[in-house]
Amino acid sequence: MADKSKKTEKSRKSEKPSKKDVRKQVQRDLERKLEKAKKELAAQKASARAAAKKAKAEAKKEIEKATKAAAEAQKSAIKQAKRTARGKSTEATAIVHQAKARVETTKAKIAAVAVSTPDRAPSVAALRAKAREQGIVGYSRLNKEQLLARVK
Repeated sequence: MADKSKKTEKSRKSEKPSKKDVRKQVQRDLERKLEKAKKELAAQKASARAAAKKAKAEAKKEIEKATKAAAEAQKSAIKQAKRTARGKSTEATAIVHQAKARVETTKAKIAAVAVSTPDRAPSVAALRAKAREQGIVGYSRLNKEQLLARVK
């Protein structure tokens, strides 16, 4: 009987596995591959989340830097505009003062010519200008004769 048991063992080994056994083996292999793929996907997902989180933080920092730079640029532009406006204001004031000085010298010249010319009587406008320079009160209501009498 020992021979028969050996033969049955050999026959079992040499026999092809049944379809049921093959299916079970294939299913186990597929389940192992599926679990391995799940683990790989979970690792990739975690890695992608970490990379996205890092990129988001970097983008936030870049936005903050850009905002600060824009604010600084705006402040600088405002300061520059104020400086320019002050400079122009100063220039405009100087031009106004120069114009006023020219007007005053012209008025003085007119008054001097009007008073210094004896054969020609000065005009009322020239006499009023001279009266204004001398600080005579009420000169605008005076006529030519009265102005001639008061202006020396």
